[in-house]
Amino acid sequence: MKTFLPFVIIISILFSCNSKKEKMLCKRWQVVNVIFIHGKDDTKKTDIKNDSTQVVEQNILRDILMRNIYEFHNDGTYMTGNLAASSGGKWKLDGNAIRFILDSDKERKEKEIPYEKLENDSLILLMKNDQTSFQMKLVMTPIAQ
Repeated sequence: MKTFLPFVIIISILFSCNSKKEKMLCKRWQVVNVIFIHGKDDTKKTDIKNDSTQVVEQNILRDILMRNIYEFHNDGTYMTGNLAASSGGKWKLDGNAIRFILDSDKERKEKEIPYEKLENDSLILLMKNDQTSFQMKLVMTPIAQ
């Protein structure tokens, strides 16, 4: 068993960030724009009060998200957050999506977030009613570490 463990470690290092897409993802990203996607029901709204409330909520959410940083490491771990809070776990590319895996003592949570674009200079995540009632695109660019 002692000789097996180093072999497993070497294999996991070799397979971390080994594909072209994974290599592009493994860096620190800053949210530079939040684009809200309006569903079909949003175009039929006639209530001005609800529309203005929604705009205020979107502006507050945009301000919060514009402070977020996502950092993907070569070892398959990630950190995300801002000055107020942060979280981390493991990540895995799964087709055209990033699977975020949170393992705690109590439970394991996985969230798959599709991406529209992943290149060396830009990453666009498609957030679909994950934590809010809004659908949006998070547009990110790499920042120096």
